[in-house]
Amino acid sequence: DKYVKHSPPRTSLAPPVGSCPCLMLTSMSLALMLLLCAQQSHTKPLPSCESDTEQHCLGDGADMSSGGISACLHGLADGVRSAGCSEYLAMLDGCSKEIGRGGVCNDAHLNGETAACLIQRMARESLSDACASALPVQEPKTGLRDKFWADGKRVLEDDEISTLNDEDHEDYKRWLKRKKAPKSGKDKERAYAVRSQKTAQANKRVTEAASAAARASLDAGDSKHMAKVVASNAAREEAEKAVAEDMTGTLKKFTDGAIKKIAADAMARATSGKEEL
Repeated sequence: DKYVKHSPPRTSLAPPVGSCPCLMLTSMSLALMLLLCAQQSHTKPLPSCESDTEQHCLGDGADMSSGGISACLHGLADGVRSAGCSEYLAMLDGCSKEIGRGGVCNDAHLNGETAACLIQRMARESLSDACASALPVQEPKTGLRDKFWADGKRVLEDDEISTLNDEDHEDYKRWLKRKKAPKSGKDKERAYAVRSQKTAQANKRVTEAASAAARASLDAGDSKHMAKVVASNAAREEAEKAVAEDMTGTLKKFTDGAIKKIAADAMARATSGKEEL
């Protein structure tokens, strides 16, 4: 389950370790927050140039414009620039289409969520070849939690069960036994937290796809009415993909009303004129 954005230099979606704002929350909110914090603590940090910028590209006499920071980071020697920063810069270069105006991750890039959008939200096959090849290499997932339950607990197929080691197999059997018992209040809260998180992620993914489609339509000279139709079709297509890819069955089919709202939000973004200078 978790670069330099050129101006300002906010570079990572994940909060600093130990910064989970879990105090003074309702029980439902607390369950969701604890789930998110637990996932972040077991996830490799996203590529970032934040520390490199602070250490080498800020201070008296430094050119702190977006261009100056970019030139500084690119000019750092390989032994000086961190591996995470090198990965981030390569990703920016390779994914210029995706993060540029009209790209599927343009909004996320403007909001400092470039890596999260490209690596976590978008399927690699939906990205350009240049972008997909520029993303960090992902190690193959193994085991019950990292592979089969990465998107939430679910009943496994027989061929999947046969690949589990002894420890994972015992954990899976215990989970199946508990699954048949009546759910406690705690179980219901955790299920709500998982469902809320997955729904929010899916909505964000669908909205980004619809916004990119709307911008592309407007840039091509289409009317606002036609751009909204294009955004609606893109939202419906991306929503169907998100539901189909959810092997846990947590996500439900997007309603016509939900698609209509997403298309309207996408049009608002596309016509707002928001663009990073």
